[in-house]
Amino acid sequence: MRRSHVTLTGHLDESLLRAPSETLALVDLESYPAFLGKKVDYFDMMAHLSDQMQALTVMSWRAPDRMLSLRLVFADGDDMAGQMRSSCVTIAGGNLRTCGRLCLTTHERLFDSARSRRHLLPGSERAAEQSSSQLVEVPPGIYSIVAYYHVVFRHESGTTSDLAAKADYTVLLRHYPFPPPRVAPIRLSNGILAHAGGGAGDAGAEVITSHARIW
Repeated sequence: MRRSHVTLTGHLDESLLRAPSETLALVDLESYPAFLGKKVDYFDMMAHLSDQMQALTVMSWRAPDRMLSLRLVFADGDDMAGQMRSSCVTIAGGNLRTCGRLCLTTHERLFDSARSRRHLLPGSERAAEQSSSQLVEVPPGIYSIVAYYHVVFRHESGTTSDLAAKADYTVLLRHYPFPPPRVAPIRLSNGILAHAGGGAGDAGAEVITSHARIW
């Protein structure tokens, strides 16, 4: 049975999904602009996807036109990538920025969403159950995403490789946390610049004093 909602939270956490279509995509639900207009055609859609991949709101790759088993793997280091390269074929790669809510979907679904607001990407698990899309929750951050095809390697005993027997593809999501926010200085009336979050009189506050009015 197809799962409509998965959560990946820890290093090497993984989930096995099934997905249809010849082209798949991971989309950030918060930032990807789904609706474009009723007269959007195929070429408009391709240009839109190209722009959005550069904007880090979507990652897309081609796949065989059949029901596929996908192994989604969350990682916070490069060890897993090295293992995958030694036994699989890399078919696509890209980056994605998200606050934590992704959608695994198809190009057909994205095209329908671009032409009609009635087909917008699901924002809840219940809505995902009624479509060909699947919700994927991950920690916020920037992700380096690589899709690997599992090569069927037959051993002398006649058995196949474990990965190829388990899934058709592995989609590796390498996580890079968002950098901490930059703190802007606050100008006080006595010419002191103090960082937001600390008072001018705090012993630990970083301040710059000046006898002249500098702003």
